[in-house]
Amino acid sequence: MTDALPASPPRKHRPPPKEAFIDGIEHVTPGVIRISCSGPELAPFATPKPGGHIKLFFPPPGLVWPSADPDIPRPPSRTYTPRRFDPAQNRLEIEFVRHGEGLASTWAERARIGDRMLIGGPGGGYVPPEDLRSIVIIADESAMPGAGMVLEAVAPGCSVQVICEVAGAAEERALSPIVACQPLWLHRKDKTTLPGALLEEAVRAMPAPSSDTFWWVACEAAAMRRIRDMLITQHGVERARLHMRGYWKFGEANHPDHDYGAD
Repeated sequence: MTDALPASPPRKHRPPPKEAFIDGIEHVTPGVIRISCSGPELAPFATPKPGGHIKLFFPPPGLVWPSADPDIPRPPSRTYTPRRFDPAQNRLEIEFVRHGEGLASTWAERARIGDRMLIGGPGGGYVPPEDLRSIVIIADESAMPGAGMVLEAVAPGCSVQVICEVAGAAEERALSPIVACQPLWLHRKDKTTLPGALLEEAVRAMPAPSSDTFWWVACEAAAMRRIRDMLITQHGVERARLHMRGYWKFGEANHPDHDYGAD
């Protein structure tokens, strides 16, 4: 009698990506490029939840993908926030931070009208609580699209405080074209300033928040954790009122899209 070998786990089924083509490129600030794309395959694209994510795939030259051949690996991908989707035109807007050489950043710099895009998702996102009366939104450049979506999702009359950390005054911009907001802008003086350090200082200096305040925090992963711990230990915020996201990690090329700061 021999022991049966354990069955191999089933291959995770992923729906094929949606094909779209670039129809607009806008340099929003010196450091941000907004690219819009459209196409009939975006027709079933679900309206993203605030701060949700999509996958952008970047097949290398010569690779035909998607493919029915299971041996052809998925190409490299990066995770982004779908800033706005217009179902009437099957049109999607995505914002890219220009941060030098990088898979997605370099692609965005070189993008041209008519270029093909492969998009997976959307998934994730934030649903404002029904009892939301007060919220603090904390974001860096990478999270400003998500911050704008959250701002648009809260009910009228909700008290909203927004704190944004950017490279400098030239990177200040409207978070939403439909909801007025006056964020506290924090400018990094030079490249020696650690990402998120100014956000941490601002949170540390805040007066004690009301107990009914919710928090949406999205920035560099290590800074997010320090802000999380500060809110819990210094300000006594309940974990249930925290929505934390590490959008990227200093020194890491492709941080996972499911960093919720739960560790």
